[in-house]
Amino acid sequence: MPAIATDNQIADAFNESFVESLIEQHSEVVDAGNNAAGRLVFRPRGEFLTTLRARIDEHFFGRSKTDDARLQRKAAFIAVWFLSSYVLLLTVSSDWLQLLLCVSYALAASALGFNVFHDANHGSFSSSKRRNLLISRLTCMVLGPSRFLWRHKHHVLHHVYTNVYQWDDDIETRGHLRMSPRQPWQRKFRNQHLFFFALYGFNTLEWFFSKNFIQYFTLRINPYMAIPAFSRRDKIEFWLTAAFYFAFFVALPFALLPAWKVVTGLIIFHLLFGSALALIFQLAHGTEKVAFPVPSGNQPASIDDEWAAHELRTTVNFGVNNRLLNWYSGGLNFQIEHHLFPHISHTHYPEMSEIVRRTAQEYGLPYNVHDTYFGAVLSHFRFMRALGVPPQSA
Repeated sequence: MPAIATDNQIADAFNESFVESLIEQHSEVVDAGNNAAGRLVFRPRGEFLTTLRARIDEHFFGRSKTDDARLQRKAAFIAVWFLSSYVLLLTVSSDWLQLLLCVSYALAASALGFNVFHDANHGSFSSSKRRNLLISRLTCMVLGPSRFLWRHKHHVLHHVYTNVYQWDDDIETRGHLRMSPRQPWQRKFRNQHLFFFALYGFNTLEWFFSKNFIQYFTLRINPYMAIPAFSRRDKIEFWLTAAFYFAFFVALPFALLPAWKVVTGLIIFHLLFGSALALIFQLAHGTEKVAFPVPSGNQPASIDDEWAAHELRTTVNFGVNNRLLNWYSGGLNFQIEHHLFPHISHTHYPEMSEIVRRTAQEYGLPYNVHDTYFGAVLSHFRFMRALGVPPQSA
């Protein structure tokens, strides 16, 4: 069996922007015998990514790509917003005020995930690995996800194999929705455009209360993808994170408030939290503008593209002139820049976008953009409606 790449090796590969190293490591992250999708490789890196990296490095000459004071100020504001919403939610007596605070708490949790959890896990919040690790662990404890499982799902399967059916876990819904034209159609997907939004609302409820634990015990992200075994330290962190989250964000409310209020609050919170996350992340790769490449051959299968070109074809920006969206979403509306440079703080993405767009144009590569957020939402709706139609009827 090949050696298993560690969590730190994966992080280092992204922090150094050596995406090729990460792609190479992935064949060792999972024993191919336990991986129903086999192995997958890309064409060698071409001139586009070399040129683009050189131009981005020149743009940042003498400046840090992380440690951005704008991000630190925003993180402090969001942390105060999140904690004050939660504390007030547990202490005020007015039902209507508690309802408003529950909404505020959910929106703050989403902002914390987009802006702080996400950057820290990518190593782009700070130039200090220890600080990124500390912030990553703290945000996992107050938001609920497993850091180990999320990093494997997001850093490896999503960032490297974007929109590849059976590889990218972001288009896997355990059979509830059809998120890729490569996914076999089933009768239950008919008219999925009428109910997919409701399912998005249960995203975090299932994630934190069920999926984390199923993946931990089965060592499978989904039916196609195994995950590396937890080290002893990873297991301790998993259970400490879960214990802290359930003690302070589930059990404590039951100790202080009537049970019906807590259950109602949890449902409202997770419906808003799950929807907010889905309606940012899904818009970046699930609209009419993006591609869903099909691997060819086997042992290993291959994508007939270099990795950077693959990312441009499978990713779309949206609402890039909307300052409020950019602030709240942690720059994830500049998804192209994020996928090509996940080790750079998201506050720099707007200034990088013209460099990326111009370089892509020079090399004949797409630079997909939806001008507005609502335009991207409508495109996602049409995309989901089209995938719900039986292939012979399309």
